[in-house]
Amino acid sequence: MAERDASEKLSPSDHLKLLVDLMKPTGPELARRWLAALTLVPEEEREGVIESVEAEILRQFASE
Repeated sequence: MAERDASEKLSPSDHLKLLVDLMKPTGPELARRWLAALTLVPEEEREGVIESVEAEILRQFASE
């Protein structure tokens, strides 16, 4: 995958790939945990938390 800015919007094909990945055996549980963790973050801060996590993931794994 090409390197991208964490704030860049995902394309429809990116969304489809993410949905397919969630169908893998650990996907639904991982998605549930992520959403459960996000509910602990105050609503007005969630977008910032998501952007921060995206940026960290891209920093660590986008060049692989």
